[in-house]
Amino acid sequence: MKQGVIVVNHGTADYDVRQRTIDDFVLSIGDRLETADIVSVYTNGEVRRQLRENTGEKFQNLKAAILSMKDRGITNLVVVSTDVHDGPEYRKLMDETVSLATLFQEVNISKPLIYSDEDYEVTARALHGAFSEMVGDDILILVTTGDKEYGVEELDGFEKSIQKHFENSHLATLHGERKLYKAIKKLQQAGITSGRVVLVPLEFMAGEKVENEVSQEYTVLAERLEEEGYTVDKAFKGMAEYDAMQRLYMRHLYDAIR
Repeated sequence: MKQGVIVVNHGTADYDVRQRTIDDFVLSIGDRLETADIVSVYTNGEVRRQLRENTGEKFQNLKAAILSMKDRGITNLVVVSTDVHDGPEYRKLMDETVSLATLFQEVNISKPLIYSDEDYEVTARALHGAFSEMVGDDILILVTTGDKEYGVEELDGFEKSIQKHFENSHLATLHGERKLYKAIKKLQQAGITSGRVVLVPLEFMAGEKVENEVSQEYTVLAERLEEEGYTVDKAFKGMAEYDAMQRLYMRHLYDAIR
């Protein structure tokens, strides 16, 4: 058996963030699967173009990486998702991988961070490990891309799991039925019209120069909270920068190859 691992991510041209997230995750996988052939691929074509033109780095898309694994003699392939939930990007990853699965003896695909009911409580505990000291008794707002159309179909269940660990916590989305103004309205209805909010992007990686939607909207969301009278602590880092959260992605990898 010759093991291959492909880590799939949207990608970023921000080298510092990349080192702390994708590159660190790949190194962690290598520490545990010492003989595996491990590569990372970026799904965003514009990011791949920028890196090629600016640094000379050539990142493949998923299909090209799978074919390269076959050429290098890989027999057992695992494709690792860094998605937060079961949205369009994950379903595309699934489709592309399954279409080429017959090239290998065995192909497995890891699940996103939040995929099943079981993931809600496990992820909530990991969030507590990552943010309990930072949040204390104040307000925690997690923001992700969206709800049903974008992947997470049971946000109520996930939010309830989070609230077991952070009483004053809300899950907000850029799209769908849980936009930030609704979280603000709930706080105000509960008589919490001011105070400290820790605003956390629920993304594998995040930062001012990171090319994903939550990162691009993060500053606007923080300003909206400040306009409503809250003090915002900007926890502007992705999930992969917290050991407790990165371990969950590793857990999904282990589950995929058992």
